[in-house]
Amino acid sequence: MAKGKRKNAITLVVLLLALGVLVCLYFWYDSYQKHKESAKPDTDQAVDLATVDTEQVDSLHYVRNDADLTFILKEGVWVDKDNTARPINQEHVTSMLNAVKTLKADRVIMESPDNLSDYGLEQPQAVLTVTMKDKSTVSVKLGNKVVDSSGYYGLVNEDSTVYLLQAALGNALQYSDLQMTALPEAPSITAENITHILVDNREGEDYELAYSDEEKLDNTGSNMYAWQFLKPYGEGYTADSTKVSDLQANYTGFDYINCVDYKGEDLDKYGLEEPAASILIGYFVSRTEALPTPETDPGTGKEITEKTYKDPYEYKIYIGNQDESGNYYVRIDGSDSVYTMSSDTVDKMCQIDSFSLLNRYILLPALDNVDQVTAQVEGTTYQMGISRKTSTDKDGKETTASAYTFNGKESEEDAFKKLYQQLIGITYDSQIPSDVTVGDETPYLTLTYHIFGDNERTVSASFLPYDDDFYIVKKNGDTRFFADKRAVQDIAKALSSFTGKKAE
Repeated sequence: MAKGKRKNAITLVVLLLALGVLVCLYFWYDSYQKHKESAKPDTDQAVDLATVDTEQVDSLHYVRNDADLTFILKEGVWVDKDNTARPINQEHVTSMLNAVKTLKADRVIMESPDNLSDYGLEQPQAVLTVTMKDKSTVSVKLGNKVVDSSGYYGLVNEDSTVYLLQAALGNALQYSDLQMTALPEAPSITAENITHILVDNREGEDYELAYSDEEKLDNTGSNMYAWQFLKPYGEGYTADSTKVSDLQANYTGFDYINCVDYKGEDLDKYGLEEPAASILIGYFVSRTEALPTPETDPGTGKEITEKTYKDPYEYKIYIGNQDESGNYYVRIDGSDSVYTMSSDTVDKMCQIDSFSLLNRYILLPALDNVDQVTAQVEGTTYQMGISRKTSTDKDGKETTASAYTFNGKESEEDAFKKLYQQLIGITYDSQIPSDVTVGDETPYLTLTYHIFGDNERTVSASFLPYDDDFYIVKKNGDTRFFADKRAVQDIAKALSSFTGKKAE
């Protein structure tokens, strides 16, 4: 019995000793792990890697798969060391400098990895080496973009640690060789300040629109149709100002993509020796200046201390072939450099639906500017007259009274104006196809308006027989458009049945 108790006591002691050893081992291992963890770098903490005093930079060496360029500062401008004549995009160089001015990593990825290719750093996508005036250097190698992150893997200087570099640095090292060539500064053109649009196409129609506020062609008295359509229709046609205002916006953004050849020694290579098209834009820029001596406004009598001037400018480009991406090669007038411009931009400038812009009203003189209308229908002549008499009342206020006649007989005002509205309401229906031959037909109807005043002149249009649906419109000796036959015949009926009474 005593022997059994002794055996149990020994077992208990052994178990207690084993437990003590295990407890000691646990505390030792826990302390070891804590010491080991404290010896590791904090991989989630941002790391300051280098700073660059941009005022002390001597050169930048930039290498990509399609670029190997060294930039030096010459008279305050960054130039290509090996080709100083090449214009360099200053903003891109500045972007590189700003990206390394305070070089930081978002965190450490791996110290001395076995395989740099896992991070795209065996053959980096870009390398930037900044050499300071004291000959010290800062270099960055850019690897792959990190999945689910805005940063890039990278190496800095001779450090073998892979860092997660900030996105701004990676973005600043994405420029191709082409993109490092400076682009021209496009003019600042406001759509409503455009006064002239000329598109010359080597094949196809040319287009020319010119703004004029002299009312030489706009007979409405409201300057509603101040745009003259010089091409393809020739003098005598106006454009719808509302539709032209939409078109003007197409000529405000001359956005160049790349400079592909700043020397332009072989323009034929780009289709620019004999361009497919040229685009000329006339516009003005307003400036306001104080007058050295105040003047008096003759209209209001108020004192004027400043004046606004409209300085005229022109901008012209030539359009060549398209590259493999569909962009057009273009050249600016006066320069040999060749640039690319998107097909969307160029096509909107060159491809104009002229008929959609046309003022469809064949003749639209304001009644206030007209004193006589002559209509001839198959040999029968109708005369419409407006006489005006101005009187002044005792208060010095002038009033004008108008009298209306039809074929020499007095007409009621409302009836006269209703007929007049029908005459000027006739419109172009469609453009005559190029394969239609227009003969020397006798007009079915001819309308002639005499415009009086400072801009005195006569405007007229004739309607020639064509088929069951249309008459050919002849205006200023030109035949380009059809008019609806029913509308023309309705005018003839209205003239023949007119009695000058309001009931009509």
